[in-house]
Amino acid sequence: MLRKKLSKPNQSIEDDGNSEVQTVYADLVTFVMMLFILLFVLSYNNEKTHDFMTELQVKFGDKVEDKQQTITTDVLLVSKINHYIKKEDLSEYAHVVVDEYRVKMILSSPVIFKSGKVDISSSGIEVLADVGAIFDDVMNPLEIEGHTDNIPIKTDDYPSNWELSFFRAFSVVKYYIFQRGYNPTRLTAKGFGEHRPLVDNNSSINRAKNRRIEINVIRITEVDEFNEGTY
Repeated sequence: MLRKKLSKPNQSIEDDGNSEVQTVYADLVTFVMMLFILLFVLSYNNEKTHDFMTELQVKFGDKVEDKQQTITTDVLLVSKINHYIKKEDLSEYAHVVVDEYRVKMILSSPVIFKSGKVDISSSGIEVLADVGAIFDDVMNPLEIEGHTDNIPIKTDDYPSNWELSFFRAFSVVKYYIFQRGYNPTRLTAKGFGEHRPLVDNNSSINRAKNRRIEINVIRITEVDEFNEGTY
């Protein structure tokens, strides 16, 4: 009888030890598997750009607040945008960047505007309409940014690149308000002129990259909660 009573605690201790070992082993296997997946993806992407790393960060589980349901998920939104870019063969003029604050779609200015103009071109209307179809169900705030290269502009209407970049962004904002019925409280227009280049303005190719419109889908946080009725 005594042996039976003493054997039960020993058996319990042995089981607990096995359980801990199994847990540690399972965690180790999972870690090694994720490490190999990460190394494979990194080796597949030869450029290893910052944009790629931020996108990868989102795809591998960047924290998404429950209140961001209108964005669905970053991955789904980025997937829709990339599918549109590929379908319309716009990879030369458009791409997506993801960071901790926003999902950003970058559109080269020639796609939206003619040189020195702020009126949206006919091709630009088509692009903004197609992009709008993606953003229609996204209730997050949208920030539209205008950017130029460093070649000075001085006209009666736009004395500097700063004014030109702002009024281009404002044209996009007006399009989404008046043509697609977006709530004005969702939209903001910003102009940065030549002051936030993507690359150095040391060639015509680089200057073309810096002339752009950026559509930013802003994340909603607990501190900055967006409510369409009260914002």
